[in-house]
Amino acid sequence: MKFEDSPTSKLASFKKINLDFGVYYALDDYFIMEVNEGEHLNWAKLNELIDSLRQHYGLHKRLAYVANRVNSYSIDPVLWSYFDKEDSILIAAAIVSYRDSTFINANIEKQLASIPIKRARTLEEAIRWVEQLNELN
Repeated sequence: MKFEDSPTSKLASFKKINLDFGVYYALDDYFIMEVNEGEHLNWAKLNELIDSLRQHYGLHKRLAYVANRVNSYSIDPVLWSYFDKEDSILIAAAIVSYRDSTFINANIEKQLASIPIKRARTLEEAIRWVEQLNELN
């Protein structure tokens, strides 16, 4: 389910931000990313996303990330290593997988990341998890 079709979007205050490779929805303490069909997420696109997040939230905001994988796309799993850095904007991530193949990929990504990653089957499950993170409360 796309975020804009979800019950949360009807209740939450958010800003929709379009990038060349997808869209993200900026909420208070987390953002939800929906990558376009067929894209490949690489370092250049990650840097574009991080620059946009810092423009929106400021340089020192710590966020949780919800990857709402409604479309089929690929990601360089090494990108998760960026978030091991001290200056990382992310404190945790939830990956919403609607297909078994993306759930399996999320298992691999979870092994490569040092930040906590939750694998979820629904957007609501992922949002509940990030909203309960101690680091955000």
